[in-house]
Amino acid sequence: MSVELTNTAEREADEVVQLYLHQRSGSAARPVRELKGFRRVTLAPGESRVLEFSVGPNERRYWNAAVRDWVTDASTFDVWVGGDSTAPLSTAFEVTEE
Repeated sequence: MSVELTNTAEREADEVVQLYLHQRSGSAARPVRELKGFRRVTLAPGESRVLEFSVGPNERRYWNAAVRDWVTDASTFDVWVGGDSTAPLSTAFEVTEE
């Protein structure tokens, strides 16, 4: 998954870009937004950069106390990217088999 970040200011700026996931269904209830990745970036004035985030099985798995093991469910996942947990930039993807 990738996102393009642009510094629109007239001076150098730092940003911490954060990736959040939500699993819509599965064998246990999941948080509404769970931090799964972040990148700290310094950009010059007017500079743009594409940031890549991995959203593989390791990012989608969670500890399920009922089965006492790590679980990776097939589900639809909502994704948000931004500077904090209220990030408005979003998309979704579906995992059909695990």
